[in-house]
Amino acid sequence: MTIPILSLSLITLLVGTVACFAAGRWARYVALGTAVAFLVEIGWMISQFTWAGFGPTGVPSYSYGETYAWIHLYWLNINYSVGVDGLSLPLLLLTGILLLVTVVYSWEEKKRPSAWFALVLMTCLGCAGVFMALDVLLFFLFWELVLIPMFFMIAYWGGLRRRYAALKFFVYTHVGSIVMLVSLLVVAFYSHAPSFDFSAMYGPARALALVPQVFLFLAMLFGFGIKFPIVPFHTWLPDAHVEAPTGGSVLLAGLLLKLGAYGLIRWGLELLPQGLLHTQPIIFAVAFASIIWGAFVALGQRDLKRMVAYSSINHMGIVLLAIGLYSSLGITAAVLLMFAHGIVSALLFMVAGSTHHAFGTRDLATIRGITPKTPALATVTMVGALASLGLPALISFPAEFLALLATWDGIGYWVFVPLIMLVVTAGFYLWMMQRMLFGPTSGIPEDAHDLSQWEAAAMAMLVALTILYGVLPGLLTNVIIHSPLFGLP
Repeated sequence: MTIPILSLSLITLLVGTVACFAAGRWARYVALGTAVAFLVEIGWMISQFTWAGFGPTGVPSYSYGETYAWIHLYWLNINYSVGVDGLSLPLLLLTGILLLVTVVYSWEEKKRPSAWFALVLMTCLGCAGVFMALDVLLFFLFWELVLIPMFFMIAYWGGLRRRYAALKFFVYTHVGSIVMLVSLLVVAFYSHAPSFDFSAMYGPARALALVPQVFLFLAMLFGFGIKFPIVPFHTWLPDAHVEAPTGGSVLLAGLLLKLGAYGLIRWGLELLPQGLLHTQPIIFAVAFASIIWGAFVALGQRDLKRMVAYSSINHMGIVLLAIGLYSSLGITAAVLLMFAHGIVSALLFMVAGSTHHAFGTRDLATIRGITPKTPALATVTMVGALASLGLPALISFPAEFLALLATWDGIGYWVFVPLIMLVVTAGFYLWMMQRMLFGPTSGIPEDAHDLSQWEAAAMAMLVALTILYGVLPGLLTNVIIHSPLFGLP
């Protein structure tokens, strides 16, 4: 009997979420046990992973697939349909990793810990469901589920302007969600697909005429792009990051931004390839704008957390560029870069949170020369900064190298745009390290302290993964290539 491992992993997160709400002061232990169990399940999937390939009708057949009738009423044919391939499995692994490190980092949370840990698990439940779902309505259900816990995490545990930031996050992303849903439903109805299942929509959607494909793909680019976020629909992100608690920022940057990129690939690129090919100039323009804007605005920030937030816009712009190239190398680079950014941004947001805990501020013009006082914090800050700027042997280097190589193969000398912006990225991280770590000591209060044991444990896991996947990127690329998209030029 085949184990329904995908449903089992979702049930694990669901049970953990409900149990945390009821566990009181034991919620952290429930959350930790749930995170470990989920990560073990994902690890088992990767160890046994063999992509199912294409079925006899030329439609992708996904590994660990499960399909059960859900709502069949009149013309509505909605299934509980889940499955994974080389695109979604690395992102599920990222979900498990960030769930575990967020629980560990937040171990000493004192403000309603049962609700906090339950919302962390609920966020990861929604993200995992998005990466597994192969039915439009099931996908949308999990997509919207993510908004609820993140809204409350920002609104209740956030900073001084938390309610404004939470409302702005919700409004922006919900508008994008509605546009995304409408475009997917139009694809299903206009193509006369027999159901909302991905396999049922695959052939009819790809056979649509060029004009509908172009308009529908642009609608998806807008809907998914808000979650990316792409310029000019990015303004919710810095506010949400600055006001969110550290654990919320980790999940927001590490997972929620990846939902937009994943959705654009799975439902946009795979279903409407001609729409993508004929809107490439628009995609490249938006990607270059995000790359340039994110890099230069990050260069002018004094708040460490806001600087990392704007650098996320820069990095996700490179992901959009890689997707728009419509090549096997580009998609591989995009997925690898999503995974790398998830790890590195989580580390840097933890650095920003711990800096605020230790010194009472994140202002880079105030705190200088922290290394003698907080050597552990200084060490992980340097590793995170060097990884984000693309130092060889760290996780971002192979991802960015593949992205640049794919850009050169696809659009030639335009590669100098992201290449020059990577130099700007290196500039603001080196500037940050010079002032914060190695400059003259100033702005350090007497009661400043180094990392707590839980903060250090969470960051140590991310540092280890940053080095592991930087030295052995094949651990991920050997999974990523098992996808129908690897047959692209």
